[in-house]
Amino acid sequence: MAYPRWACPKVSSALSTIALTALVSAQALAVDSSATGCHPEWPVVAHRGGAEVEPPASAAVPIVCATETGYAASESTLAVTNTGAIFYSPAHTENSLARSVDGGATWNLTYPPEMQFTSLWNTVDPYVTVDRGTGRLFWVHATGDLRTAPVLVDESPLPWQVATAVAYAHGFQVYSSPDDGRTWTTADYQHEFLGDWEKIFVGPPPPGGAGPSAYPNVVYVCGNAPFEVSGPGRACYKSLDGGVTFALAGYVFPSPSAPVDFCPALAANVGVVASDGTTYQPQSCAHGAWLAVSRDEGASYGWLPVAGAPPSSGFSGSLQIAIDDADDLYALWVTDDRLELAISRDRGQSWSAPLPVGAPGVHVITHPAIAAGARGQVGLTYYGSRDASAQTLSAYITETWDALDPDPLFYSAAINDPAQPIYRDYGFDASPRTDFVGGSYDALGSFWAGVVEQLGPPDAEGNVPTTGYVGRLVWSSS
Repeated sequence: MAYPRWACPKVSSALSTIALTALVSAQALAVDSSATGCHPEWPVVAHRGGAEVEPPASAAVPIVCATETGYAASESTLAVTNTGAIFYSPAHTENSLARSVDGGATWNLTYPPEMQFTSLWNTVDPYVTVDRGTGRLFWVHATGDLRTAPVLVDESPLPWQVATAVAYAHGFQVYSSPDDGRTWTTADYQHEFLGDWEKIFVGPPPPGGAGPSAYPNVVYVCGNAPFEVSGPGRACYKSLDGGVTFALAGYVFPSPSAPVDFCPALAANVGVVASDGTTYQPQSCAHGAWLAVSRDEGASYGWLPVAGAPPSSGFSGSLQIAIDDADDLYALWVTDDRLELAISRDRGQSWSAPLPVGAPGVHVITHPAIAAGARGQVGLTYYGSRDASAQTLSAYITETWDALDPDPLFYSAAINDPAQPIYRDYGFDASPRTDFVGGSYDALGSFWAGVVEQLGPPDAEGNVPTTGYVGRLVWSSS
């Protein structure tokens, strides 16, 4: 059962701006009546260049709105369809998503009826996205041959009560829906040599390529291959029919053009597609960070360095990228307890000096995610704390409408009560883990963050009670 924690008041009276943590504009404001879970008393900070600033006198300062999905959650991503339906992955189990069609006020479950079931959290790295051009929803997770063990319970927690089974990470399935989760198509590739850390992204085909049929865009799935975790390679599959069928496109690495470096498969991240069909995938390596660039639907790659980005750390890396509607590229990473953003206006050939973009005074920055919308519009979500020694963290949003300005203005806020942090990294000692979180713009230009809220410490068996948590900054209109 969904249980949004707060009701949203309309802000209609003139309130004074309070120093650098302005709550609302000094003008009379009216919050979108569809927004739920709003907290005008929670601080929102304006900042430039890493320092707090007074918001422009004419600016409408946003307020924080957030709700719980009411369903258990793990490694989270989020997508919003063109009709405004919000999908939070995963929810309740790894085999279902939480869906809201009323701006997060209420949530229910949706799931593909034909799928590879799993029963343990953190086994499949599910990832959800929306093709903004068509509004079609795509969801992927790693699969594998079903296997059972005597120690497992004989009933599933799923509503359909199938036998409990564990799928090891080998192969994948892609589930797609054209109608906000009312109907689904399943593409079953359980026996492909693709392990975990799978990502899905969609975009137009390049000129001269094998054109899509019955669907305008190319759907890409990339993941560690041939083995989970170690890789040591990174393979990509493509679909030319809207996610109904897939074929191997090629290997990002090993490939003839890959840098002479150690590039852990787990240090890759989700790719993006430009308007001309070029794909870009971020990859951190032992001696630097790169973009793997393909202009032939993943058959071959060129590699461009991302100046200023840190190398991989062990088997992981923090480099992520996003692309706006004008094909500007944004690179995000964490280094020395700082969240930094670099911008490329020339398709990755060169990068701006890194900008400090995290909320001023926030430390222990963990699990950042980035998305871009209209030109210059960038949204970030991450965990952090104003206490540099904190172990329990809050979820934050940072957002700007003018990232391409020489001195862009950002707004940041904790999207939970700052006095009641919601996340602690228990590592491998507890389940479910939260290896990543997600954020996405909707068709109207609002950035939504999807994170995991922990409701208490692990129990005696190491199980952490969780719920999905979805928030955004809502701009007021004068």
